[in-house]
Amino acid sequence: MRELREVLQETFGYPDFRPGQQAVVEAALAHRDVLGVLPTGSGKTLCYQLPSRLNPGLVVVVSPLLALMADQVARLQAAGDKRVVALSSRLSPQDHAWVLAHLGEYHVVFMAPETLLKPAVLAKVAALGVALFVVDEAHCISAWGPDFRPAYLKLGGAIARIRPASTMALTATAPRRVQQDIVQGLGLRDPVLAVASVDRPNVFLGVEQVADPTAKRRRLLALVAAVAGPTIVYFDSKAQAEATSAALVAAGVKAAYYHAGLNPEQRDLIQHQFMGDRMRVICATSAFGMGIDKNDVRLVVYTHVPESLEAYSQGIGRAGRDGGLAVSVVLVAPGDLARAAQFAGSLPEAGVIHTVFKHPDAYQDFDDPQVSLILAYIKAGFDEAAVTQRLAARLTERGQASAAMAAFLTTTGCHRAALVAHFDAPAVAHHALCCGPVTPAVLQQVAPSASPLPQPSAWREIFANIFRIKP
Repeated sequence: MRELREVLQETFGYPDFRPGQQAVVEAALAHRDVLGVLPTGSGKTLCYQLPSRLNPGLVVVVSPLLALMADQVARLQAAGDKRVVALSSRLSPQDHAWVLAHLGEYHVVFMAPETLLKPAVLAKVAALGVALFVVDEAHCISAWGPDFRPAYLKLGGAIARIRPASTMALTATAPRRVQQDIVQGLGLRDPVLAVASVDRPNVFLGVEQVADPTAKRRRLLALVAAVAGPTIVYFDSKAQAEATSAALVAAGVKAAYYHAGLNPEQRDLIQHQFMGDRMRVICATSAFGMGIDKNDVRLVVYTHVPESLEAYSQGIGRAGRDGGLAVSVVLVAPGDLARAAQFAGSLPEAGVIHTVFKHPDAYQDFDDPQVSLILAYIKAGFDEAAVTQRLAARLTERGQASAAMAAFLTTTGCHRAALVAHFDAPAVAHHALCCGPVTPAVLQQVAPSASPLPQPSAWREIFANIFRIKP
């Protein structure tokens, strides 16, 4: 293992592996299939970057987000590997055709699952032979694919056709049930399991009950004022993200909003500004965050109830990646839990599925998320019976996930203990900077404000003007 550490030090500048990394790397180098469940911020990308440096042959990385692919390509090229490319919709038709024709000249190729499943792409990849096939954010097979990206559910068949020397599945959040879904869904062969604890002991798990939406907004601005470092605030509404961003900007805070309604260029610009410390606060929907590797995020706030403990764990895992103390907090107002439960039940019913399947062309420009989901299933090659069955099962799973999230938020015990228990991780002891309300003492130890922001009266006036509420 001395050779591995030498490459790790010389190429990446790290003196040693983080928990779980070495087992994943060694499995890939031994041509073994492997499932790595490593906490957010634990360096999952190194798990395939290092083997790609030591083993010849093509490495294919399936990733869900274009921005994430672009970031990884830039990082690898900056590290000296120029034979790296993302085969994506961001390429012009001519460039896409050229890259596909010369795919064998590259060392690492990133692509979305939908791109891989295109007949020409899949045939080319299968003909070239793949040394290492990587599925990033592999939990999508179980927890996201059925809701949004049905192409993830077809990756097992693609892997069977490609027959890579080894397959690596990586995720940050996967209890045993989801681990089994990943292994079965991808067809992993006697995989090595490298599972690290989901616990991030340096991140305070804040949960606070607030009286109403107005109190929630005021508490949010107080938290932003109290923490000087980079901050991510999550909303379940584009309008709320935009309005809160405007309020913060009016108060002199470098803030921006980020959601799926922005075009790719706008999203990339905001992300780069945040990564480069030109933006302190991002007001975002769930469209922001996956794959964001900013070490010094000090505060993550949820203004709504996350859809699951998996989503929550991913979100708060973006804080404190440098190992320093950080704060996360979920602000819960009356009615929030009921709203989350209602959202969990919003999947297409059998009648809607049948209607869209009967005349799919008539719904191509239909602006409705449920219709878009059914069309995505059709595009991925699923028949009506399979879609009806999968979405019915997923509806049950979403209800269970919502109930687990509610239980976590309302527990009278230790929130950290409840979180690690959900992920089948070893129990942890409660401590002073563990969980609960975010008190001034907690904030003082984590990230005291470097410069005072407007006084509460000024904040209330700003929010009153934007949200049209009484100060």
